[in-house]
Amino acid sequence: MIKYKINIGDALERKGINTYKAKTTKVISQDTLKKLKRDDTNITLESLNRVCVILDMQPKDLIEYVEDEEEKEKLLKGV
Repeated sequence: MIKYKINIGDALERKGINTYKAKTTKVISQDTLKKLKRDDTNITLESLNRVCVILDMQPKDLIEYVEDEEEKEKLLKGV
């Protein structure tokens, strides 16, 4: 399972990216910003790229893979 290492919503806020700024500049979509604030990792690679640019970080600084046996069993069932 992919998880965020940091609170990306807070980090973006500290960089001045809030809902209003996202809407007016379109630097990141409001939908993506909402997902990030909810720790929803279902974002595009383009969005991840934008977050990396804004925060001046690498993807490895933002996300990590944490093995989840239940998820693994579901995904590998029938393989």
